Amino acid sequence: MQNNTQSESVSEDKVSIFKLWNIQKEFRLKVFFQTATFLLMTACLAIWRPLKISIFAKIVGASYIPEAKLYSLIFIIPMIIFYSKLVDLLRRHQLLYCFNLFHATGGILFYFLLSHPVYGIANTSTDPTRLTGWAFYFFMESFNAFLSTVFWSFADSINKPKDAKNYYGLIVSGSKVGGILAAGGLYILISFFNTTSDSILLPNSMLFGSIMLFGAAMSIFLLMKTVPGYYMHGYEKVYQLEKKKEKPEKNGLIQTLKKAFEGLIIIIKNPYVLGIFFTIVIYEIMIVILDYRVALAADVSCGSVGALTQYYALYYLLMNSVGLIISFFGTTAILRLLGMRTSLFIFPIVSSIIILTTFFYPTAIVFFIALIALRAANYALNHPIREILYIPTTKNIKFKAKAWTDAFGSRSAKGGGSVFNIGMKKVSPAFALFFSSALMLGLISVWMIIVFFLGKTFTNVIDNQKVIGEKD
Repeated sequence: MQNNTQSESVSEDKVSIFKLWNIQKEFRLKVFFQTATFLLMTACLAIWRPLKISIFAKIVGASYIPEAKLYSLIFIIPMIIFYSKLVDLLRRHQLLYCFNLFHATGGILFYFLLSHPVYGIANTSTDPTRLTGWAFYFFMESFNAFLSTVFWSFADSINKPKDAKNYYGLIVSGSKVGGILAAGGLYILISFFNTTSDSILLPNSMLFGSIMLFGAAMSIFLLMKTVPGYYMHGYEKVYQLEKKKEKPEKNGLIQTLKKAFEGLIIIIKNPYVLGIFFTIVIYEIMIVILDYRVALAADVSCGSVGALTQYYALYYLLMNSVGLIISFFGTTAILRLLGMRTSLFIFPIVSSIIILTTFFYPTAIVFFIALIALRAANYALNHPIREILYIPTTKNIKFKAKAWTDAFGSRSAKGGGSVFNIGMKKVSPAFALFFSSALMLGLISVWMIIVFFLGKTFTNVIDNQKVIGEKD
C-alpha cells in the first residue's frame, strides 16, 4: 500500500523536466531508460530511413515508389496478425525485445546483400525486377510501421496521464538528439567520400543501425532490472482491470481467427479508437502527397545512390533539429498550459497553414521545407499528444488496436495517397496542385471535428476514473 501511494505521489507532482533530478531515483531511472531506448531506436531510424528511398530509387526506380507503397499494404497485414499473436503470448517489454532483435538481425542480413557486387549497390543498373530493392523496401516498411507502435504501446502502459504531460516531451527530445547525431553523422560521412565508396559506406550504415537496436534492447533490459514493479503500473484503473482478467481458455479455429483481427474489430466498434485511427489516416495521406513531390525532385537532382542518401540524411537532420526545438520547448509547455483538449487542435491548425503555403508558393524548396515542418511538428508535438489518448485504454487497445491503427491505418492511407499520386500523373501540374491542396484542406476540416470528440471523451474518462474499452 505504501509503495502504491509513493508511486501515485510521483505522478501528482507538477514537476518540470528541469527538476527531474529532484524526484525519486527509481522514477528518474524509469524516465532515463525510456528516453535512452527511444533515442537509440530513433538513431537507427535516422540512419536507415534515408537509405530506404535512395536505395529503392536507384535499384528499382523512383517512379515505382507509389506501387511499392501499395504492395507494402498487402505485406503488412500478416505482420500485424503475427504481432497481435505475440501480444497474447508475451509481456509488454518482451515485445520491444522481439522488435529490436528481429530488425537488428535483418539489418545485418541486408548489410551482406547490399555489399554484394551483383545484388547490391555496386550494380548501378536500375531495374524493377531486382528483388533486393523490393525486399529492402518491405523490410524498412516493417521497421517504420512497428517502431512507434511497440515503443509507445509500452510507454503508454507504464505511465500515468500526468507523467506523460510532464515527461513525454523529454522522451521525444531525447529521440530527436539521437536522430540529429545519426542523420548528421551519415551526412558528414557521405560528404567526405566520393560515389565509388557508396557500396561500402551505405551497407555499413545498415550494420551501425543494427548495433543501435541491440543497444535499445539492452536499455529495456536495464529498465526492467533497475525499476521496481510498482513504478510500472501506469494508469491505475487499467492496471487493476488487466490484473483481474482470468487466463484465456483454449480457443477453436473460429475464435483464433477472430483474435487475429481483434484489434481491427475494436477499431470498428469503438468510436474513440476509430477517431484516433482517422487522425493517423488523414496525416499520412497528406504526407504521401507531399513526399512524392519531394522524392521526384530529389531523384532528378541527385545522380547517385550516395548523393540521394545524403539529400535524405540532410532532410532527417533538419527534421530532427526542428523537432528537438519543438519537443524541448513546446510539447510539455503546451500540454501543461493548454491541456489536452486544446492541444489536440494545434497540429491540424499548423498543417492547414503549411498546406496553404505550398499552394501559393509551389516550388521544390517550399515543398521540401513544408515536408520538414509537417513531419517535425508531427513527431515532436502531435505524436506524443496523440499517445496520451491511449493511456486510459485497455491492453488490447494499446497493443492490438494500436498496431492496426499505426501499421495498417498508416499503410492504407499511404496506399490511398499513392493511388491519388498515380492519378495525378495524367493531369496538368496546376490542376494536380489545386486538387491535392483542396483534398488536404478538406481532410483537415474533418480532423478538427474528430479531435474535438477525442478531447471531450478523454477529459470525461480521466475526470471520472474510467477505462476506455472495458466493455470490449
